[in-house]
Order: sequence, then structure tokens, then C-alpha cells
Amino acid sequence: MRFFWALLLFLVRPLYLAYAWWCRLFLWVLLLTLVLGERHNAWVNTAIWLSASALGLSALWGVWRVWHLKQSTDPNPWQSAFMAWFGTLKLFRNAGGAAAVKLHWPSVFLVENPRGYRIGGPDTRAILDALLPGDILLRGYEGYVDGLLIRQSSLSAGRGFRAGWFTHAALYVGPLDAQDRTHVPAAFHKQPDYFAPGPQMVVHAMAKGVHCEDILTFLRCDYLCVLRVSASLRLAPQSSPTPIPWHQRPSHVSQSDQMHTHMWQTLEAGNIVSHAEVVQAARQSALEKIGEAYDFDCSDTSAFNRFSCAELVYYCLRGALKAIKFTPQAHAFYPLAPACQRLRILERITVTPDDIHDLVAEGTLQQVWIDSVSASKTAPSSHVT
Repeated sequence: MRFFWALLLFLVRPLYLAYAWWCRLFLWVLLLTLVLGERHNAWVNTAIWLSASALGLSALWGVWRVWHLKQSTDPNPWQSAFMAWFGTLKLFRNAGGAAAVKLHWPSVFLVENPRGYRIGGPDTRAILDALLPGDILLRGYEGYVDGLLIRQSSLSAGRGFRAGWFTHAALYVGPLDAQDRTHVPAAFHKQPDYFAPGPQMVVHAMAKGVHCEDILTFLRCDYLCVLRVSASLRLAPQSSPTPIPWHQRPSHVSQSDQMHTHMWQTLEAGNIVSHAEVVQAARQSALEKIGEAYDFDCSDTSAFNRFSCAELVYYCLRGALKAIKFTPQAHAFYPLAPACQRLRILERITVTPDDIHDLVAEGTLQQVWIDSVSASKTAPSSHVT
């Protein structure tokens, strides 16, 4: 039994290391296997033996290293090392993807020392104290693959072909009660997954569609920024009249359409629109769209019957877009940007969370709160990678 824990450390810890590297290199291994095929079996076998040998050597080194760093008060450093590491493992069980995925294939996997979200208790308290209804929330996560894709496909000439930072946008609507339920489409106003009353609620678009969520749930993230529409909005004197951007909507005119039309006309007449007017219209717009499908193409800024997260915020501010200077831009995935700007895929005219944050520089949105990491990443001179 003297070497039981050393043997356990020698066998189990490297096995997890191999598992972790397999997760990292899975796609590369698959591609190499397909490319080499049976014609180069010797190469594949050599690579396997070299990998196994390297893993064995690392296991021996690990056991020796633990013993070398032993404390005088520790009678069995191998046991201490193994149990301390074993306590960091978390088993994740997933019954399947989101409902929109359709295919619910379960998965189970181990994660070593998973940490909590970067936005912690003190941050949450500061955010809750600062929030007002109508505020725009931008957030991001560390490690999600779709977040990496969103950041890399949010490039535009207007941003110097720099990758984006924030990956999601939402509208904070404040308290929701039974009266607010009457503004939600009948098919969804009794579905708690889409509408539920609460003291501090957010409305946003995700894979399942537009829905509301408690702010405490929304704040489980790694990066966050709170933006607020200016106290008053006014069009610049040189602005020329433009048609209302939702003039081609169906014959039915919603309550929010009336609010936004009034705001638009007020601005076009050269008058001021207050923050309270913008918030009231945005809140009403969000409630009316609960249940709408998600726009996975992220390219609809005119039909307003499917929404990405940023498109929903754009829609909720539609009566004041010109005063806020919020306009759709050409975005794409530039694999070789900024060196090569001609090679691009997934090109579309749309709005992204970073487009919303860029309005802070325009002075039409105020930055109320931002975490320290995001502040450094979104500074004008920073280059997000």
C-alpha cells in the first residue's frame, strides 16, 4: 500500500491529461487520420507510440515532482496531491442541446477545476444599484466556441477590421407585472419560459426566441457593460427628412408603432425626445415581440419578424435610431484581416453588440458600468484578439 497513491497518481492524472489534449486536438487528429489513411499506417502508428511514450514520461516526472516538493509535515505527498486534484474534477451531464437544436443527444464530460463567472457578487451589487429601465446590456463569455465565431464575424471597415468583444445584447425593462402580460402575444403570455413577472427583468433574443429573464440569471457571465440612452435626443440641424423605417409594416399598427412614429415625427420637426419617451417605447416594443423566433442568419434589420440579440435592441429603439446614430453596417468574417480585406465570408448588413457599444464614442449612449477586462479590450487603442 505504500506506493498505492503514487501508482494512482501515475495512472489517473496522465489519463485525464490525455483526455484533455484529445479534446483540444480532436479535429486535428481526425483531419490527419483522413489525410494519411491506410497508405501511411506506419506514420500513424509511430505517432501513437511517440504520444504514449511522452505521456508515460510525463507521468513519471509528475510522480517524482510531487515527491520532490513534499512538505515535512506531509506523511504521504502522493495521496495529498492526488486527492487535492481529484477534488477539482466536475462531471457535467447534458441531456442535449437547446430546443432549437431539435436533436437531443446526451453527453457527459469531465472538467478540471472549473471556475465561476468573472462577474461576481460585488460586481452584481454595483450593476443592480446602477440599472434603470431601458438600459442596454452587453455581455460576453470566456471559452464558448460560438462566442469566438461571433467576435470574428463582427468585423467591419468602420471598426478597422478589429474583432468584436461583446457577444450578446439585451434590454433591461425593470419590473414586469400582470399588467405587462396584456402586451405579450396571446400564444406566449402564459408560458413562463417566455414571460414571467419579476422585480428586475431583461428581454432578449436567444436560440429559443425572444423571452424575458431575471436580471440575476442574465448576469451569470464573464464580461458585462451597461449602456444608457442620453437624457435627451435631438437631430443635428443638417439632418434631412427620411422615411419612417417601418412604414412597410402590415396594416395592423401596434401600440409601440404609434409611440415610435410620434418620436420620429418629433425629432424630424427639430424637437427634443426625452429619455423617458425612448424607454417607454422600447419597453413596449420588447413585450410585443416576446415569442418571436431567433434570426440565426443575423441579417434582418427591416422585416422585424425574427431577431438576433442586437437586432432586437435595434428594433426597440427604431423611433430614435437617427438621433442615436445607430445604423446597420456591413459585417463579415475576414480570415486574413486586416492584411487582406477582399477575402471574406458570411457577409451581411446587420447590427452587432459591438456596434451598439461604438455609439458611446458618438455620445448618444452613456456607459454606465463596465468590467475592467472589457474596459481595456474596448478602448479605442486596443486590439481585441
